[in-house]
Amino acid sequence: MARLKYWVWLSCVGGVRPLVKYRLTETMGGPEKVFFAPREELMEAEPLLQKAEADKLADKSMERAADTIALCEEKGIAILTLQDADYPERLRHIPDPPAVLYVWGRLPAVDDAAVLAVVGTRRATPYGLKMAGRMGRELAQGGCILVSGLAEGCDGAAMEAALRAGGVAVGVLGTAIDQVYPARHKALFDEVRARGALVSEYPPKARTYPADFRVRNRIITGLSLGVVVVEAPVRSGTRSTADHALEQGRDVFAVPGNADAAASAGCNELIAQGAVPVTGGGDVLRAYQTRSDLLRRKPTEIHIKKEIDKPRDIVYIDVTEAAPSTADLPENQRRVLDAMTRPDMHADDIIQASGLTAPETLAALTMLQLAGRVVQGTGRRYTRTS
Repeated sequence: MARLKYWVWLSCVGGVRPLVKYRLTETMGGPEKVFFAPREELMEAEPLLQKAEADKLADKSMERAADTIALCEEKGIAILTLQDADYPERLRHIPDPPAVLYVWGRLPAVDDAAVLAVVGTRRATPYGLKMAGRMGRELAQGGCILVSGLAEGCDGAAMEAALRAGGVAVGVLGTAIDQVYPARHKALFDEVRARGALVSEYPPKARTYPADFRVRNRIITGLSLGVVVVEAPVRSGTRSTADHALEQGRDVFAVPGNADAAASAGCNELIAQGAVPVTGGGDVLRAYQTRSDLLRRKPTEIHIKKEIDKPRDIVYIDVTEAAPSTADLPENQRRVLDAMTRPDMHADDIIQASGLTAPETLAALTMLQLAGRVVQGTGRRYTRTS
């Protein structure tokens, strides 16, 4: 708790860029050092720090941090810091990870799952809404965890379809963790929180600004293996999400649209620049099946080199020419493989034999397909490759 209050203090300081907060904690050795450092030392430690940001960090009051911790405990909001072992590994290694991640609900094991972001314009056309819904539904049926910003238009349509298909979802907010925006999506927010989690880098009751929505896009892509852009004009927040994905080394998929459709101009441009064209969730999964090495890609640089408060082993999927041992697989994947006692086995039979829930079994099957351990036939039938 002693260290936590300094992380929360830092997250409560508004008007300081996330990259600057991250670099200060790394350079100075933690949020405590940032808290106790005089203004001059902060300016010397971080060349990117602006004078206005240094003025914000000069406020050493702990009152708001204490109130935030108490409110999170009251509402059941978890607080994950960069030094917590439960902090998502994919997110930890982006160039500017959030110093603190507030989680309302139950965050799935995103590092061990096929997580895809589905994003698109708020001003979606009927075509965009239809394709977003199709993507959300088919990816959820394939066992993927869906991530989106829960905005109006494509984001909301994809998330609603995924939930109706029995999927698990993560909503990334550009507002305080306890603020619903847009207000009309309150029911969707509540369902995502019940079936997955809402996450934000902004504490309860924090004041946020329109620019924060673009800033949060890096978290959407940071949690994901790739992003599917459904419908986007050339200049839009959705295109900024694709830019974050490219910067972070994530995969970018785009749904093509009519050549003269302004709402699809951004998607068509992405495809011309190398994004993978897709028209359904199956296209996305098939793209991963042919490039399963992407799942074992590790960061080339470790940004955080601090003592971990709650160390744990991180399991990475490894694909080799010989049949790998199942010992290093997550438990659900081992149970699914053990349940597959014959070729061309129907998904319903695998679910029953494994003792897992349908979403857990489908998610495990998806990861096993991506790792080359299982192949899917027709009619939801699966066969082990070894």
